[in-house]
Formats: sequence, structure tokens, C-alpha cells
Amino acid sequence: MPNIYCVSDRAIQIDWTSQPVYPAMLAQALGNYPAALSLPRFQCIQADRSITLVFESSILPALLYSLKQAFIDSLGSEPAQTSPLIKTGQHHLVPVQYGGAAGQDLDWIAAQTGLSAQAVIDLHCSAVYTVQFLGFLPGFAYLTGLPKPLQITRRSHPRARVPAGTLAIGVEYCAVYPWSSPGGWHLIGHVEQRMFDPFGSDETGQSFFQVGDVVQFVRAEQDA
Repeated sequence: MPNIYCVSDRAIQIDWTSQPVYPAMLAQALGNYPAALSLPRFQCIQADRSITLVFESSILPALLYSLKQAFIDSLGSEPAQTSPLIKTGQHHLVPVQYGGAAGQDLDWIAAQTGLSAQAVIDLHCSAVYTVQFLGFLPGFAYLTGLPKPLQITRRSHPRARVPAGTLAIGVEYCAVYPWSSPGGWHLIGHVEQRMFDPFGSDETGQSFFQVGDVVQFVRAEQDA
């Protein structure tokens, strides 16, 4: 059972301490409570093991408590088939240049898994990934769907600099670094697609990946 508490007079946070929060869990917690639709408009902010509902305006403490109790009750119900907070995202095919200077951990991962470097690439390309949430950096999308053989613990000592466009894996997640930054994930390749555009339009958004999008990685032709 998650911890559910009021953050302020217009926000509620739901924390799962033992597992990540995936769309089905969101639907179960939120989609089964239609009365929420009559409340002020709100934004759903998702993280690895929590979601926060931030309302546009203050609501009475009694109503916040009622909403909190409703969420607790809904968690024991069957997952909802649909939820107004979960959209069907875009499907992206993203070319990757695997290995080389950008993917310097590819051979190490192969040694850790007992696979060849080519088998690691094939396995990574075989998966269908889902954007679960954005965090860490603007445009940094956490993708689930990484095959279990590739789910390796993060580096014990993060690198001081990981170049923008680097494709990396860490524990159960896969991501493309949108900016040059420190990073503790394992580097397997490079993506040319720009992950974050600060001048993006309201229609396209600033982040190339949005929550709910589906992603498949393919080996770039020049890398084949």
C-alpha cells in the first residue's frame, strides 16, 4: 500500500516505496475515481516511485482528505481500462550508432552478460520502450522495457561528463542524455536526434520524448 499525503492546500502526493510507478498503476489509482474530474484542473507529475497531483487552485482541506481516501479505496479495485491522465503517445524509431567512443561500455556490458557485443545490440534493438517520466535534466526521458539481461547496476563512480546524445542504460531504465552532464549509467551508443529544444512550440513541446511515447531503437545504417 502506498503512502498518500497532502503536500499543500492544492497538492497530493502518492508514494510507492517498493516499486516504480507505471501507467497501469496510475490508471488504477486515478482512473477509478471519476469524481476527480469535477475538481479544479490539475497536473499529474510522475516520478520513479511517486505521483503528485497539483491543482490549479486551492481546494478545501476536507475535499483534499476526501480525495486522498478515494485514492486509497481505488487502489484495491481492478485497474481502469482508461484514464484521463494517460495519453497514447507517439511511436518513435530512433537510429543509434552503437559502440565506438560514445558507446565505450558496450564491450564491458557484453562481458558482464556473457553475450557478444552484437548480441547486446540485437537484444537492445529488439525491445519496445515506453517513456515513463522525465527528470534529472530537461528532456531526460526514463524509458522502461529494457530486457532483463541488460539490467545492470549503475556505475559505482559516475563519469564527470557524458556527451549530449549518448544512449545509456542503468538498472531497469534506458535513456538518451539530452545535455552534456555527469552520469552514472553505462554508455552504449550515440543518437543524432536532438532530445530537447528550448524553443519548441506549444504543439510539439520542448522534449522530443513525452510521457506515454513508445520508442524503438534501430542500428544506424552507417553503423551496420
